[in-house]
Amino acid sequence: MTTQCYTIWKVPRIRATLLNSCGVPQTGCSTVVSSGVISVEMEPEYEERQDFFKKNGDGSFCVTVTNPPIFKWYNVTLTMCNVDPDLVAIATAEQRVYDDATVPNATGWSTDEGAASNANFALETWTRLANTSTPCTGGVEYGYGILPWITQATIQSMTFQNDTADLVIAGRTSNNSPWGLGPYMVDYSDNPVGSTTQIPLLTAIRSTEHRRFFQTRLAPPTPACGCQTLADLTP
Repeated sequence: MTTQCYTIWKVPRIRATLLNSCGVPQTGCSTVVSSGVISVEMEPEYEERQDFFKKNGDGSFCVTVTNPPIFKWYNVTLTMCNVDPDLVAIATAEQRVYDDATVPNATGWSTDEGAASNANFALETWTRLANTSTPCTGGVEYGYGILPWITQATIQSMTFQNDTADLVIAGRTSNNSPWGLGPYMVDYSDNPVGSTTQIPLLTAIRSTEHRRFFQTRLAPPTPACGCQTLADLTP
């Protein structure tokens, strides 16, 4: 086995997928692909290390053990430079606001009490790569990241002023994701080297897994305003 090294930079694309309350991807118009992302912040939260230090009668430590920090989840902050009402609805469970066209258009959203309790979505990111340790084997290579279950997401503070207004959505990851191999093709097979056979994740997301990141040769999907149809949960 060998290891490939690279430098992660920039984030040209994201994809958000609607999940139900059990973390299962939903079919229908339930996925949004956007190039309007500014940043995806993932801050780990831990329960602090627990120390068990005790001194003897002479003032020296006779017990020096600790429980290690316990990982709880990632606090995820998604910052966007444009507003997609379908993305807001998928990520935060806030209700869309429609116009009165013959085929209504989603033009905004409505903030209601309790929406965060229904918010469940998956977030995929694609990054640029630089300084790779191996030659490119066909096409541009990307970094691919998946947060398979983000819950309790809310829209953060927003200021209307003589400047653009960023859309900021914050939530936390959850364990016990049923994402499995996922409903999408996310890479090309490397058997044989340079193959253009598309494949999903090679191994299923584990019950304790909150994030996965790896190098891929498969380009990210094309961005579009509004939700796109996920017809089948089988990649």
